[in-house]
Amino acid sequence: MEKKAGNTLRQNKSFKFLMSAQVISNLGDWLSIMAIFSLMAFKWNASPLEMSFVIISLGLPMTVLGPVAGVIADRMNRKTIMVCSDFFRCIIILGLIVASVPWHVYILLILLGIFSSLFTPAKSGMLKEIVSDDDMQQAASISSVIQDATKIIGPAISGFLVTTAGISSVFILDSASFLLSALLLFVLPGVKPLHVKEKRTKGSVISDLKEGFQYMKTVRFILFGTGLMFVSMLILQMADAQFSVLIRLLETGSPALVGLVVTCSGVGFLVTGLCLTKWQISSPWLAMTIGIFSLGGGFMIMGYLASLQLPHPFIWAPALTFLAASGAGLIFIPFNTAVQRLTPVHMTGRVFGLTGSIIMLATLIGPVTGGFAGNQFGVISVFIVSGAGLVTISIAALFLRKSIERSDQYVTESASRAQGTTTA
Repeated sequence: MEKKAGNTLRQNKSFKFLMSAQVISNLGDWLSIMAIFSLMAFKWNASPLEMSFVIISLGLPMTVLGPVAGVIADRMNRKTIMVCSDFFRCIIILGLIVASVPWHVYILLILLGIFSSLFTPAKSGMLKEIVSDDDMQQAASISSVIQDATKIIGPAISGFLVTTAGISSVFILDSASFLLSALLLFVLPGVKPLHVKEKRTKGSVISDLKEGFQYMKTVRFILFGTGLMFVSMLILQMADAQFSVLIRLLETGSPALVGLVVTCSGVGFLVTGLCLTKWQISSPWLAMTIGIFSLGGGFMIMGYLASLQLPHPFIWAPALTFLAASGAGLIFIPFNTAVQRLTPVHMTGRVFGLTGSIIMLATLIGPVTGGFAGNQFGVISVFIVSGAGLVTISIAALFLRKSIERSDQYVTESASRAQGTTTA
């Protein structure tokens, strides 16, 4: 990595409005998620299966509708899509106040997931419109920092509000956050996206999806990078869902250690994001392989040390979790940055819709796979084997680096000449 020489994001008003809206909506998201878990677990005494449906209800619409949402984001005004999505999510969250049984929550979360699936590719496309390729890594890193910081702060605030003001207060606050986000996006300075002609060329939804998939196939980084992302997210979710069980197996394991490990996981992501706002990555593929190696190595060593019942887990467990989470940040941020740079602005929605749908699928099947594997072979074996698998994949991916970067070089040069970005 080399130090970043400078950028124009500080003068980019559109980017500031977009990130301000993200701060507010992401914080509200984590407030409501923790409140929903509290509602299900403590007020309704939900079973483990009923609790798992919470994640499924949110993730399934994004997995199924992601590609179609990407087509919509490429056909329609992206700012309008984001404003409408936030407005409807504002109303849906208020419905949680009157929910009286779990299936009410599931229906509302499915609706929430539908509008979230529309928002995400539209946001990716908007980012492409208002940020130059030179500033894209810093922009993606800032977005990641916001996500990770709110992931740490949001649950703490939610827990305090649930205890002091009640669950309904959290849902009201989250609803207000979506409304405020919509207002910020509504006054977002107008931009004139390039490729207006291409955006107005509309075939059927199927043909647009095929066009997006064909483009992914021609750019090897996007195709193989999505595969790496899928595998990494799958294994990450397999292990992430079993962290509490692994800590429970330690002789000195406790809920306090679980909380410390979860916190260090968020901090690891956050630190990587902060570093990448200052340092430019010259090879995204190399960064991803290093990240996969760190993620796998952290999981593998943690499983091995747990099998040995190594003393002082309050030292080594958080440290290894931090290492693994830092590696995960090196996978996700460079991937998103590179896809933004390699994708023409008029296809950003479709490409991110497809890649997001594939990656979201891993988040749905990962916890289930981890649960079955943990029951069959033991949680410690899951950590060791999955970690070793990631290390092996990272080494294999390293040998593909030159062929992938060389084959995509002409695509990058062509895209740079053809698309550019607008002045914000």
